[in-house]
Amino acid sequence: MLGNFPSRELLVSSCLFLLVGCGGSPDTGPELVDAGGTVKLSGEPLAHADLYFMPAAGTSGIGGTARSDESGNFTVNYGRGGTGLPAGNYVVTVSQRLMPDGTPVAVDDDRDPIESPAKEQLPEKYSNAEKSKVQAVVQPGQAIQIDLE
Repeated sequence: MLGNFPSRELLVSSCLFLLVGCGGSPDTGPELVDAGGTVKLSGEPLAHADLYFMPAAGTSGIGGTARSDESGNFTVNYGRGGTGLPAGNYVVTVSQRLMPDGTPVAVDDDRDPIESPAKEQLPEKYSNAEKSKVQAVVQPGQAIQIDLE
């Protein structure tokens, strides 16, 4: 049994080497199209919201993130760098976390949400990845409009 250990270790190492070697460069991957638009809550622009775009079945890529500005406008950053997303359908999670004084959580605040004094302002039907039913279609030349009630 111990005699097989080095061969198993060599096999695992070889597989890991091949997986890393087949990862491709950051320049390869699905074609990205401009992905941006506006998010609104009850018809009003939703400022400082974090949006997470997860590809739905049949859509390639790994998704992306965005943060809305004061006017609710956003541009999606692809998960592997660059801006935009592969064309297709996405499930979107929308979160707006504010500090106790009402200011938005800083973009570079990397604290665990459990440890942060910030509180989620949106219901779980938008802010919980497992419960969100918000959908977006990304197509070339078409802005994304997300309307939350």
